[in-house]
Amino acid sequence: MTHRDSTSSLCDLTMSRSLPHRFLRSPRRNMRRSMLMLTIFVGLLSTPAAAQYRRIETIAGNGQSGALRFQGRASALSVANPFGIQRQKDGGLVIASFDQHVLYRLDAGYSALEVIAGTGSAGMNGRSGDHAVKVMLNAPHEVQVDGVGNIYVADTSNHRVGMVEANTGRWLSVAGTGERGFSGDGGLASEAKLDQAYSIALDGDQLLIADLGNHRIRQVDLRTRIITTICGTGEKSAPIEGGRAVEQALAGPRSLAADPQNIWIVLREGNSVWRIDRSSNRTYHVAGMGEKGFSGDGEGARLARLNGPKGIAVNPGVAVFIADTENHAVRMVDLASQKISTLVGSPRGEGGFNGDGDELTKRLLKRPHGICLLPNGDLVIGDSENHRVRILTQ
Repeated sequence: MTHRDSTSSLCDLTMSRSLPHRFLRSPRRNMRRSMLMLTIFVGLLSTPAAAQYRRIETIAGNGQSGALRFQGRASALSVANPFGIQRQKDGGLVIASFDQHVLYRLDAGYSALEVIAGTGSAGMNGRSGDHAVKVMLNAPHEVQVDGVGNIYVADTSNHRVGMVEANTGRWLSVAGTGERGFSGDGGLASEAKLDQAYSIALDGDQLLIADLGNHRIRQVDLRTRIITTICGTGEKSAPIEGGRAVEQALAGPRSLAADPQNIWIVLREGNSVWRIDRSSNRTYHVAGMGEKGFSGDGEGARLARLNGPKGIAVNPGVAVFIADTENHAVRMVDLASQKISTLVGSPRGEGGFNGDGDELTKRLLKRPHGICLLPNGDLVIGDSENHRVRILTQ
């Protein structure tokens, strides 16, 4: 059932229960008034609730790529090249620092930072059971947080995915041996080879991995620990509209998101966004015509030009948010109209930093990567080369 179908069904049920009894005595009047009320009600429910953002604020990072400090005031510490960001249950944020090779926790009040994984030096060590702050990471790109608070990390240049256990703070190996390559489908994920695990997404009891160098999307069943390929043949090329996912080429799958109806894929080299429809397991084009550039605002998203997109967040049935990294912007696809717009960043693709505030299309970003949609609709951005974590508020 589509999003619109489910909304219509809900409206039908609600209206049938709430119509006054007197309407039943006059069928024509009943029908006219019922249809009018139903039209209004459905319109209210099915109109996209895409947020109207008004301001951008820095919530962590001092703007410098400085020496690592393991804890301190969020505005005073260096958060060097923040990439992936995810929210925890209590409202805190987990932030992957690409340059410092650590994961930070930003408290729910956005006042204090603390390193919760990584030593601060790039390298490959750590066994399951080791405390996460004693495990070396190497250019971590993205993080995910599950329902009980476990933190998954794409340890990209170590070609693996690990997990920080919520209760103990200890490390657990999830996927990848640490050796670059491609192998392991049908076997244990911890014995498989990956090639630059750039992005991860939690999908119920499945973990999705953007295996960038292998041009594939891999899936780990977290119950059995078995890994499989669900999309991508290893060929670096664009998918085909409506093609079976397992038979499609992918040009640099860089970022992932999942919702009840779709798996969303950002193609870095493909300069586009695609989705796998769960009901058919087929691929469909969402945004970006495949050519580098910056164009398309106010028009159909599939004809727009993107430039090295590297992050995604989804409000199911409403909007897709894209970190259009090399255009130094965050863009949004309205799923009702299929049109694209720029939320923040120069429409000329200019990178830099000129402060926080309103007038969002005049506020500069510099190679944003991670984006995280909060429950209240605010959007957190890893403004990577400005070395800041920033938030778009409504």
